[in-house]
Amino acid sequence: MNYKLLHYIIFFSFPFLLSGQTDTSQIYTPAGPEDFLTLIRFQENAVLIDVRLPFEYHKGHIKNSINIPIKLSPKKFIRKVEQFPKDRVLLLYCESDVRSISAARRLYDAGYRKIYVLEGGVMAWKRKFLPLYGESVPKEKR
Repeated sequence: MNYKLLHYIIFFSFPFLLSGQTDTSQIYTPAGPEDFLTLIRFQENAVLIDVRLPFEYHKGHIKNSINIPIKLSPKKFIRKVEQFPKDRVLLLYCESDVRSISAARRLYDAGYRKIYVLEGGVMAWKRKFLPLYGESVPKEKR
């Protein structure tokens, strides 16, 4: 009887194993706030991209980041990022990391392979008291 249950589990799981979905660990590399800051400081030619909406970006963003919202149509989003060669390192972040993971998937599908995502996003960045810059005044340690 246990073999029959095991047989059903394997039989019904097999199509999902062959579905061809890419393992997330192959799409991007997660980086905690400190590691992300190290990448920003020492990774030559890295492109720092904030994928949040413009009003979120203006509330506070990581210095030297560019705002390319993931909420743009997929074609527009990719078109804006394609100004950077595919061999460049892309550092993505958003508020929590959900949108940046989504952006990483789009960019991977577009041919980018050196993609890092800030784990926990801006919320994790703030918890480590790392600086954010708004429209006029830096928001240093709170």
